[in-house]
Formats: sequence, structure tokens, C-alpha cells
Amino acid sequence: MSSFLENLRQDLHFAFRNLRKSPGFLAVVILSLALGIGATSTIFSVIDAALFRPLAAVHPEQLVVIWETEPGRPDSRQYPPIAELNDWRAANHSFQDIALTSGGIEPSMMSGVGTTQLIQTQNITPNYFSLIGMKPQLGRVFFPEEAQDKSMSVVLSDNFWRTKFAADPKIVGKTFDIQGSVATVVGVMPRGLGAIGGEKVDLWLPIDPKSARYADRIDHWLLSIGRMKPGVTIDQAQAEMTVIAKGLEVAYPKTNKGVGAHVQDLQTVTAFTATYIYPLFGAVVAILLIGCLNVANLLQSRTESRRREYALRLALGAKRSRLVQQTLLESGVLAAFGCVAGIALTFAGVSIFISLVQDYYLSTRIHIDIRVLAFAVVISAATALLFGLIPAWQASRTDPNGALRDSERGAVGKTRGLVRKSLAVAEIALAMVLLVGAGLMIDSILQLKKVNPGFDSHNVMTAEINLPEGGKYIEQMPRDMEKMSPNIDDFYSRLIEKYSGIPGVEAVTVAGVQPGATNRGLTFSIAGLPAPDEANRPRAGFSEARPGFFEMFRIPLRKGRLINEHDVAAAPWVVVVNESFAKKFFPNEDPIGKQIRMRFDPYPIEEDRPRQIVGVAADVKNVSLSYPTRPYMYVSSLQHQVILPGGVVGPHKDQTVMLKLKNGDKSLESQVVAAMRSGIEEVDPNALMLEPITLDDLLDLFIGDFFFYRNMLGLFAGIALFLAVIGIYGVMSYFVTARTHEIGVRVALGALPRDVIELIGGLGLKLSLLGVIIGTGLALALTRVLTTFLYGVKPTDPLTYTVVAITLIAVALLACFIPARRAIKVDPMVALRHE
Repeated sequence: MSSFLENLRQDLHFAFRNLRKSPGFLAVVILSLALGIGATSTIFSVIDAALFRPLAAVHPEQLVVIWETEPGRPDSRQYPPIAELNDWRAANHSFQDIALTSGGIEPSMMSGVGTTQLIQTQNITPNYFSLIGMKPQLGRVFFPEEAQDKSMSVVLSDNFWRTKFAADPKIVGKTFDIQGSVATVVGVMPRGLGAIGGEKVDLWLPIDPKSARYADRIDHWLLSIGRMKPGVTIDQAQAEMTVIAKGLEVAYPKTNKGVGAHVQDLQTVTAFTATYIYPLFGAVVAILLIGCLNVANLLQSRTESRRREYALRLALGAKRSRLVQQTLLESGVLAAFGCVAGIALTFAGVSIFISLVQDYYLSTRIHIDIRVLAFAVVISAATALLFGLIPAWQASRTDPNGALRDSERGAVGKTRGLVRKSLAVAEIALAMVLLVGAGLMIDSILQLKKVNPGFDSHNVMTAEINLPEGGKYIEQMPRDMEKMSPNIDDFYSRLIEKYSGIPGVEAVTVAGVQPGATNRGLTFSIAGLPAPDEANRPRAGFSEARPGFFEMFRIPLRKGRLINEHDVAAAPWVVVVNESFAKKFFPNEDPIGKQIRMRFDPYPIEEDRPRQIVGVAADVKNVSLSYPTRPYMYVSSLQHQVILPGGVVGPHKDQTVMLKLKNGDKSLESQVVAAMRSGIEEVDPNALMLEPITLDDLLDLFIGDFFFYRNMLGLFAGIALFLAVIGIYGVMSYFVTARTHEIGVRVALGALPRDVIELIGGLGLKLSLLGVIIGTGLALALTRVLTTFLYGVKPTDPLTYTVVAITLIAVALLACFIPARRAIKVDPMVALRHE
């Protein structure tokens, strides 16, 4: 054992000494490995967050989501009414506890601490933190009797506590204002806790499911999370919840008739986010393989140059197993260096990825922990074994006699040359796949840029407005109803007047959302037709709009008229629909004059008055530029119901202001933004305006996923191309070195520099063409996974493949330039004398 350790120590010392003599070789190998390991570990950390850590919780495998199913639709999924939590907790025997939480984040206005700002909140029942097993790092969590009311208790997230309150250790007990209510901080949660979907949360607000305001069982806006008891399976929990749902159907026939329950593993609910990352993981695995092939190629060339050394050691009595050990140990040292550099790149890569997704899903959960580091180590060990096997095998196969007399130019040399060329071809093939993927995404974006959104987005500045809660704009009514004040309409009228006077502004309008935005919309019934059942109520997108909205954005009128200044509260209520609405709901008749009555989903409360269809407007892309237009309804913002269910007033209270600028001068935009901020301060200093943005920039955000994938695949493709170029260069460089004698003879016999360049370039061209051909086949098979992210282009787009192939061949030939240039400078006398 001691002799083995001594041999190991000697081999390790020898490996370090040898590698130190070749700093260029060492740098290229470490860089190749670091890029592959770093990229792979970065994407693994994202998948780990999405798939294996859907929520910061103790024993997350015990957590499930409990859905309600709609009548007649057992496959549907909807949030249960808040009051139903009480029944579920009392009747079940399968769960340790059940809690409610917002499925995502909800914007709220915070004031009383510096300037008014928009924050991201999450509503939860007081038992939520205990259910997921999380304890506060400061203070406490909610008491059961605490509820969201005129005064409330709040719990801060770690990030919000640090960024907004500078990690003040005395934060507990401090107060500020949220949506017109006094909020008292009672605790701070530990780092990394966010919403179920992974969004960042600034603070949590308590909801009391026993409150009388939820007694009508119509508040479907909180997600139900249950923790199963040890030993209970999902099937058992499902069976019990089905029985409970039957009992509630009898107890509450008005709201629960035909309503079922569905139990689903929490990881299944959240794992869909990882499916969007799998193509990227495939891309980084390709980079890792290219890096390994690159290193294997470099090591093989290094092994070839050390054949005399290996032969001499064998001739002096060294065992072949010792040579294998020496070679594998050098590979291990290189892998260790590559692992350290790769982990450093992983930290940088995670930071870059988070900056790209910003507040999108996953951003709160992505971090490097022991699992990510272990993954990097395992990958490094695997790559060391992978790229070390061929050189180790070659070292063990060295013929001492042939190597020492330098006559081993026959079959063995050709075999080794074939292996090196095959590795270079494989690198080009994998780079081809990644470049095609990036090219398809670029082509998709170019196609999207050509899509007509249905409205004129040029020279338009837009900003969302949030009005404060409280008596000035909203009056709380019994049973969770809210009354809208005329001050809302007055505020926006004054704001339009103020903004219309800004120099350089051509027109101003206000709407629920800007054109091109999407929402879940509202369901409705059509007068004269049988009342639809709950499962089949028609639905369409919905937005309020002021007179001038359609004219500002040049949305054509197809039939009837548009909303005008006469459509006020006292006049008959009207609605303008889009062409998709007319085609879907009135396919064989004229929709003008038809009446519909909207409902405030999810509440089974219809508007007080029906609305008459007075016009049909042209379709506007209202989901995404890459999706078909959905049915849509536009109503006058001056015609609305005054008393509404709680939470429904938001689309009327918080609207979007849009300013049409007279020209496209960028300097004018900054002046207008400053005037917008000043103007809203004058109208109401407590109102909050979000960061203004041009509508053209907003349209770019609508195709953000395409940009994200283009950026990521483009980055990975660039890395792959860089590594492939190194591989081609290495092969051609060794080719020139190995054939120095032949080149010298050719030059001595009268060969011109052009002939030598053709020799070198011809080989590079052959390798590149073969790699492109193989890569094309792989790309045709693998890029189909990008179909979901493509628009206006097929995974087999010939133009993309042609451009990528030409680019890859050109770059590969460029990599042959330096070896070729060195070859034409070979002095035949020196080459022949050396030989």
C-alpha cells in the first residue's frame, strides 16, 4: 500500500511538472473544460430550482395542491373559495394541515416609508408558514386571529428587508401604509422564500378564511396547499377529498353543485417551468461534449509527441499499467483545474441567468448549493475519465522498438490520425446543431418583427397608473363589496387634460390596458339565447377605453361605430367587439344591435345593465405576436357599475395612460417622461405611476421568450464555435508538424505556396464538410424540440441550415490559416535535416 501511495505521489508530482512546462496547452484545456462545466452546472442549477426545489419547505414531497373542478368538467382546475378551507380542514383525515396562498404575486402600493412605491405581495392564511415548515429569522409569523383589514400585520421577505430597510434588526413593530391600511411588521422570513411560481415576494399579508366577507363562497383567488400525513398516498387523499366534495355539494347546492376536488403533487404543478429549460440543458451538454472532445484531441496530440518518452520508460522496465495511471492522473489534474474554473464560471453564469430572467419565475430559487457543486464535481470526474481513456490506451499500446527507431509511421499512425480527425468532425457537428438552433431563434424574431400587431405603436409613451386604496377612490361595503367613487373618473379626466398640454404630445388617452396586452377577460351571456351553463359560458378579453382610443392607434372600424363622448353613464351602455369576437359568437349574422351582459368572474354577479354591440373593430394581436387573436370586448370607461365585488375594481381604478408623441425624437421622450411624473404629482401626489415605456419597447417585451432563447442559444453556440475552432486548429497544427518532412520534400521538388495551402486547406475543408453533414442530420432530429419557440420558420428551414453551414465552414477554414501559413514557411533543408 505504501509503495502504491509513493508511486501515486511521484506520478502526481510528475504530472504537475509536465503541465507546468506547457502553459499554453494547460490554458486551452482548462478553458475548454471550464466553459463546458460552467455552462452545464449553470443550467443544472436552474433545473434543480424548477424541478427539485419548487418551494423552500420542509419535506416538500409531502405537499400537494388541492384544486376544485368546475361542474361538468372533471379535468378542469380552479382555485377553491376561501371559506371552503374551513370545511376541508375539519372533514379530512389525510392531511396534517391545509393552507391558502396566492398562486402568484399581487401588486400593492406602499407609502409612509419614503416615496410611494409598488411592491409585490402574497396573501396567505396564518397557518401557511407552519404548513411549509418555515420559521422567521426575526419576530414571529401571523396569529390565527390576524386578518387583512384596516390595520394589518405583515411579514417581510429577507430580500425586501435588506433592500428597503437596510436589514434593520429593529424592524419588528415598525409601521407603514399598504393600500390605505396601516401595516405593522411582525416578522422577517429567511432567504429564498418566494411565491409558489418562483416570483419574488416583498411581503406577506394574512387572510382569515373564517371572516364573514368570504361567507358567500364566491372568492376563488387563493391556491390551496396541503401537507399529507406520513404514509398517506395521493390516491388515498384524492379518494377522501372526493367524498368531502360530495358532502359539500349537498351542504351548499348553490355554489358547489357538480363541483369536485382534485389532489395533485406540488412538484408536478411547478415542474412545467423546467420543460422550458430542457432545450438549454441539451445545448450545454453539447458544449460539454465539445469541450471533452477538444481536450481529448489535445491530449492525444500530446500523447503522440510523448511516444518516445513512453517507449523509453517501457524499455527501462516500466509497467504499462503505470503509464495508464500516469496518463489518467494527468487527466484528473486537468479535470480538477477545469472543475475549479468551471465552478467559478457557474457563479457568474447563475448571476447572468438571473439578470436575464429578472423577476420572472425561478429567479428567487436559483442559487448554487451543495447539489450544484456536487454535480460540477461529478461532471468533472466523468469528463476526466472520458477524455483520458484514449490517451491512456494509446500510451499503453506504445511499441518501444518502433517508437525508438521512429519507424512507426504505418497503420498505428494512421489510426491515431483518424481518431484526431474524427474528434474534430464531432466538434463541428455539435457546433452545427447549436448554431442552427440559434439561427432558427434569430429567424423567428425577424419573422415576429414583420407581424402587423393591428395597431400603430410608433411614437407612443405608455405608463400604468395605480391609485391608492381608501375612501377617496374606493369605499368598503359589507360582504366584501366595494364602491367606486366618481373621483376615479375625475382623476383620469384631469390627468388627460394635464398631459395634453405637454409640448410634443399629439394626443392622450386612457384605457384598462394598452393595445396588444392580454387578460383573462370576462364571461358573458347573449340576450335572446338560452342561459349558458357554468362549464360553457362564452369568454372574451376585456378592456375599458376612452373616446379617441381607436383613433390614436389607428385601429380600423369594420362595421358600426366606435366609442365616443356620448357614451356616458346615463346613456345606454355599449360595447365594441373585434372581428374574432363577431366571427366566433355571431358567425352567420350581423352582431350590431345584439346585447350581451357581462359577469364579474369568478363571482357569479352580472353587470346591472346589458350592453349593446355598436361596432366591430379590426383585430389586434392581444395575446402575443405569435398567437392568433382572441375575441375581445371594448367598453366605455365612463359606463361602469359602481358597486362591485372586492378585487374587481382594479381594472377600473388602475388604468394605463398613453401619449402619442409628434415625432420620434428620443430626446423628446425623456422630456415627456419628466413632464408625466410632474403632472401626476400635481393631480394626486399619492397616485403611483410605473416606469413609462414606449409601446414599441413593450412589444419587444411581448416576445421576450424569443429574445431569451435567442440570447442563451446564441451564447452557447458562440462558445461551441470557439471550442470547435480550437479543435480544428489543433488538428491542423499537428498535421503540419507531423508532415513537416513531407512538406519539405514537396517544396524541394518545386511545390508552390499555393500547393501547400491547398494541402492544408483541403484537409480542413474535408473535415468541415463531413462535420457539417453529420451536424445537419443531428440538427434535423434535435431542433424539433424548439418547435414551441419558433414562429414563421420550420425546424427544417433550408436557409438557416445553408447560412450556418457556410459560416461554420468559413470559420473552420480560417482556423487552418495559421498552420497553413506556418507550413509555407518550412525551409526544406531544415525539414530534411531534422528528419
